[in-house]
Amino acid sequence: MVLSKHALAALVACALSFGATTALAANTYDFTTLATTLPPGAEVTPQTIASSTGVMATFSSPSDPGAFTFGSNADLYTLLGPYVLSSAGVPAELDISFSTAQSGLTFNFALGDFLGFGGGDVLSVMPSSGGSFLAPTAIPGTDLFPQGTFGMSGLPAFTSVAINVSGPYSLAVADVSSISAVPEPACLQMLAAGLAVVFFVIRRRA
Repeated sequence: MVLSKHALAALVACALSFGATTALAANTYDFTTLATTLPPGAEVTPQTIASSTGVMATFSSPSDPGAFTFGSNADLYTLLGPYVLSSAGVPAELDISFSTAQSGLTFNFALGDFLGFGGGDVLSVMPSSGGSFLAPTAIPGTDLFPQGTFGMSGLPAFTSVAINVSGPYSLAVADVSSISAVPEPACLQMLAAGLAVVFFVIRRRA
């Protein structure tokens, strides 16, 4: 009876701590390969990119095929890395779907409202788990393109996001990374130990 109580305690402890005891895994998505190796006209959405840890992200748009194009920054965007994904002057929603559930997302972005003439530009990001998150531009009028950085973490698990701009402006993104939650080995070991004890007790009683 003592053994079964210990086993039950181990199982309950693991179940209760499973959501809290997680190790964050960062996944980065490199646009370089698509922007430099595909022939002209082929580097458009929808496209799927494998992250540094094997998570797959598919970049697409309701306006596809070809709503967004992977290409060089060409020194157009101050905050963005060397290769960007851009709607090339045409307003369009960008959707990103992931092969496994994620709990965070970061990226840099630029809008086509030249010199911020359109006013307070805001980017909205809507994860599949619900809610809407806003990111105002960090460079509203001191650069050719209003730009900013979006970041969210610790959210309920989501498998996709929809990115939109508050105005009739094009969108460019770069430096995309996401965060997925991975169960810690300690909790899994506790669960395995608890199951082993339960199995032992059942066999002895049998």
